[in-house]
This record gives sequence, C-alpha cells and structure tokens, in this order.
Amino acid sequence: MDVRITGRHMSVTNAMKEYAAEKSQRLERYYDQIQTIEIVIDNEGDRRLVEMIIHVRRGGRIVGHTEHEDAYAAVDLLIDKMERQLTKHKEKLKLRKRTGDSGRIGAELAAAEAAKAPVSEEEEETYQDVVDKTEM
Repeated sequence: MDVRITGRHMSVTNAMKEYAAEKSQRLERYYDQIQTIEIVIDNEGDRRLVEMIIHVRRGGRIVGHTEHEDAYAAVDLLIDKMERQLTKHKEKLKLRKRTGDSGRIGAELAAAEAAKAPVSEEEEETYQDVVDKTEM
C-alpha cells in the first residue's frame, strides 16, 4: 500500500508525515484491497483541512474530508471517518456478491417471498390442466 502525503498552502513536517502514514496503515485492517492513499493537508487560516483519497481495487475511490484547529486531531478524526466508510464499502461488496448485483437485501427478498399469498389447491393449475387446454 502506497501512502502519499502532501501539503497545500503549507509545508508538511516530517513528524506530521510519519504520524499520518502510521495512522493510515491502520486502515488496511478494515479493507485489504487498498492500493494507494493520498492525504492532503491544507492550511486555511487557523483551521487545518485534511482530505484523504483511498484508491481501492473494486469500487473506485473513497474520499473523506475533515477540519480541525490541530492537524494531528484532524488526521485522527479523518481516520475514524474512513474506517467507517471502508467498513460500509466492504459490506456493500459482500451484499452485492450475496444477492447477485441486484442491490436488494436478503431480508427484503425473504419478506417479499413471505408476503406472497399462498395459492389454494382449487386455484392451483396442474400440468395436465394446461395440456388439456392447449389440445382443445
């Protein structure tokens, strides 16, 4: 996994780069298909804006933004946010694999099946009935 850290309107110290890289390594626990992580730290007055772009093998990019007065705190907040996004992304992929790209949840499918009205024996048409109708 490749981690790139850049600064916009500021220079990023080595300590900050090491801190952000160390924290971003934690994200691999939540989703192991991460290819690269880009972290952009921006200085806007007394606020620090931190943006993270995670490139994954399946699903494109996952992007998160946060701002805080302290850059280290902003990185911590962003890591927490990205953990949630990666977990959600992984669950979506599992669900899609389970239900065959339909996007429906398995419970919804079960509820739809249960909601179908049972057919009584009188209404049920047999194979022989269909054959008899076609022969006429």
